[in-house]
Amino acid sequence: MCAAAVRPRPALGSGRPADFWSVPARGAATGAKASRRAFADLVERVRSSTGIVLFDAVEAGVPTHLVDVIAEATGQSVSAVMDIIGVSPTTFRRKDEAGEVLPDVAGHRVMGLLRVAATLRRLLEESGDPAQLKDVDLDAWLAEWMREPLPELGNRTPAELLRNPEGLRAVEQVLERMRGGLPA
Repeated sequence: MCAAAVRPRPALGSGRPADFWSVPARGAATGAKASRRAFADLVERVRSSTGIVLFDAVEAGVPTHLVDVIAEATGQSVSAVMDIIGVSPTTFRRKDEAGEVLPDVAGHRVMGLLRVAATLRRLLEESGDPAQLKDVDLDAWLAEWMREPLPELGNRTPAELLRNPEGLRAVEQVLERMRGGLPA
């Protein structure tokens, strides 16, 4: 192969992938309202981003402070969120204290959770009455639903299926089938 035929591989995505995760860090934004806004912003980024941007964001690493944002936005405990994303308290503390990102598997599960939230919001916007939607606490409903065993998922919880892409796809398919019967 001649040297002219070898091309450098182009960078994936656009912008800086780590910027995808920018939300106010601990202490910068206080309270559930700020966390809800940050969570909603992340969900909207997922909805509006291409697959390659999402890939790059996960590859760049998910910061530990997102666990707090998700917990506060959804009304869950931090330990409940750690359970959903599959990270032990010891690993979380170690990564957090070192200023490191979450382990890869936890990063994939955080993205999976955000994708499920994005699918839910899209479906509600497409099929719901806007006046009715403003009275629904989607984040709390999502948190509860993620921990509920569903017959459609072999009596597993949606959170359990975030372990791999096929499980995430199954969860998204259940949401699609629920289109008309989402929270009211």
